[in-house]
Amino acid sequence: MEKSIEQIWKDGFLKQEALIAPKVNNLYNRKSIHLVEKFQRMFKINIWGIIIGASLILIASFGAGAGLAGLIIFITLLAVAYSAKLDLDGLKQLDKGQSSFEYLSSFRLWIQQSIEKYGSLYRIVYPVFILTFYFGLWFSDLLEPIREKVAENSSNLILGLHMPTTLLIIGGAVAMGFFAKRIHREDVELMYGKIMGKLDEALQEMEELRKTG
Repeated sequence: MEKSIEQIWKDGFLKQEALIAPKVNNLYNRKSIHLVEKFQRMFKINIWGIIIGASLILIASFGAGAGLAGLIIFITLLAVAYSAKLDLDGLKQLDKGQSSFEYLSSFRLWIQQSIEKYGSLYRIVYPVFILTFYFGLWFSDLLEPIREKVAENSSNLILGLHMPTTLLIIGGAVAMGFFAKRIHREDVELMYGKIMGKLDEALQEMEELRKTG
């Protein structure tokens, strides 16, 4: 980064006009100086996790004879990872010349906007993932014996699909799309909740100090 988080704190929140004792400032330094950098590291790990997972799915799909479905899922997940990388690059563009309180406030706003964006995106991604996985697996070489057995013993086949099962999967995909935002928020809370809690705590305390200062 062009300007370290530590320097941002020194130039921003620690300005003389803040009227806060140096010992208190040092306490906030130790407590909050690495928040943004830690989030960035975790976000990068998450991006690489998506890429690695997508690659493993692609390899497994070709092994199961469902290469087309695997390729669709692979491309979808890569698109999500690329979008996340662009957002991470955007995070680095936050104005580092403002006060540390304003900088961390901007960072918190970035997180909220990111949660909203990906919650909406996953309303499409989740159903696509589920339906592609189902159709790809059903018509794969791996399940060919099962398809033949179902065809012999069931009259509920349309276009080679077992309709009760297919309708159940479609219903599940629709439900996942409907609850995508809530599911994504829970995922974010599970992965980044500790950091966001510390961030909110720091912002609240800094706001109180700003008012009393």
